[in-house]
Amino acid sequence: MRRGIALAAAALAALLLASCASLPSSGGVNAGSPGTGDEALELDLQAPSPTEGASQEEILRGFINAATSPRSNYAVARQYLAPEFADEWQPGEGATIDRFADRDTVRVNDGELRIDAVPAAELAANGQYQAAQSQAPIQLDYRFARVGGEWRISEAPAGVLMDESNFSRVYRTHTLYYYDRDFRFAVPDVRWFAGRESVQTSIVRALLAGPADWLDAGVVSAFPEGVRLDPDAVPIDGGIADVSLEGVPADDELASQRMRFQLKESLASVPNVDDVQLSLDGTVQGGALTFAAVTDPVGDSRPVVYDGTTFGRLVANGGGIEPIPGLSDQVAALLPTAAALAPEAQSAAVRSVEGDVYRVRPDEQPVRVDDRDGLIAPAIDGQGYIWTVPAGAAREIRATGTDGTTVALTPPWTANTIASMELSPDGTRLVALLDDGTGSRFVAVSVGRTAAGAPQSIGSVQLVLAGEAGAAEDVSWLDQTTVASLTSAEGGSAIVSQVLGGLATRRDGPAGGVQIDAAASPREYRVLTTAGELETVSGVGWQVRAGDLRFLGTQLAG
Repeated sequence: MRRGIALAAAALAALLLASCASLPSSGGVNAGSPGTGDEALELDLQAPSPTEGASQEEILRGFINAATSPRSNYAVARQYLAPEFADEWQPGEGATIDRFADRDTVRVNDGELRIDAVPAAELAANGQYQAAQSQAPIQLDYRFARVGGEWRISEAPAGVLMDESNFSRVYRTHTLYYYDRDFRFAVPDVRWFAGRESVQTSIVRALLAGPADWLDAGVVSAFPEGVRLDPDAVPIDGGIADVSLEGVPADDELASQRMRFQLKESLASVPNVDDVQLSLDGTVQGGALTFAAVTDPVGDSRPVVYDGTTFGRLVANGGGIEPIPGLSDQVAALLPTAAALAPEAQSAAVRSVEGDVYRVRPDEQPVRVDDRDGLIAPAIDGQGYIWTVPAGAAREIRATGTDGTTVALTPPWTANTIASMELSPDGTRLVALLDDGTGSRFVAVSVGRTAAGAPQSIGSVQLVLAGEAGAAEDVSWLDQTTVASLTSAEGGSAIVSQVLGGLATRRDGPAGGVQIDAAASPREYRVLTTAGELETVSGVGWQVRAGDLRFLGTQLAG
């Protein structure tokens, strides 16, 4: 009986492999939940070799199909190439991810074909994923030559071409980690790598090369510049990944501990890696790993609300509001229209009924920090800086410290209108929901800070996230890697949740949704409507959990 089950399972696996490797396969990856490395099917796809007498068109289709099988450095795909070009082709230079239904192949001449690919996204050589910013077709030229009487590709672009559906099957997400300036938080940097074979080497190479472009201004690495992997591979023996580095002094124990932690966390998604052995200039770094940074900041999960009388945390099942000692009365006295809580409710940033923003501390009088017209809901970071910006002046961000010092910060976006912004719990990243007049524009940027933790700049590179038609309403951090935006149109609302550096998912929100907040997981959130009702996801619909609320506040985990 067990033998029969095993044979059936093997047959099913073979069927899955055959169907996954075949082209075409259409349909957007954004239709479902974004996959992660540990959720993906842990099977590498297999593609067929060239057939005798194949035409140029068939060779080209087979070559593109073979890119779904990265085993042995794309050995099958290289069979479609002329021998002299097979050694030159560089599949690791990234990927163009297109929509198969819009792909067009045209003949240029007797020995050349061109593919016009409508991009959905692009993948850089270091695994950085970016949704396409233009729908203009990309031209990819392929030249052919006869080899032993058979057609083979003699010239092709570096990297691979892959449709959206196959991309989600071949590539898997792996989260690299860097640090905030204080080495208190481990900051995630999501990347994509093909297959399972030697993925640990790809991860370590990318880690040493540094953070994603958009993240660079806000984080640091334990690895100094110039460090190199020598030998240029990460073997795994008995669950231990052996990382040998050259160009790093071996006499700094704290630096070594930080490197080991950074490596261990970055390799955690590799199924057969349980631990890391680090060697610096030939010296094994032994002893217990005692250093640890915070990877998942934890805060109070209860929603922060105001009902026109009381400001505080909503009691379970909507059974009233629990005041926050020392803060609630001061906040309520301002007749607030928005508020953001610092970690552990140490202070709050509050927008009053007049539209000014105040700093409120326990048992102290509120202090005005910004009185510009048209301020959106304020944000607050773990260092106590209150972030403010007028809705109609999206590039005029201010961060005001506890001593009243104000820092002017200029973001890289060009939009003039902003609906919402919120800082990550580690203070290294900022997400904003902009409005360009035709729809929302959702972006993420990094935050540069001084050694003392004061904001000093916003990164010059922005990560453009999924936009949505309609009026921009609100943004929220769902966890350390996932953010969500809320837009409204014609009485309804839409929620787009996106992994930074990953895929986006969309779902309909409740009618009249105007504010969004994280709940227990990245796939759960709370939405406040114009009717004052707080709704949460229940099955395929929405369920009212509380009513008669004026606003939903934000709270920073620490």
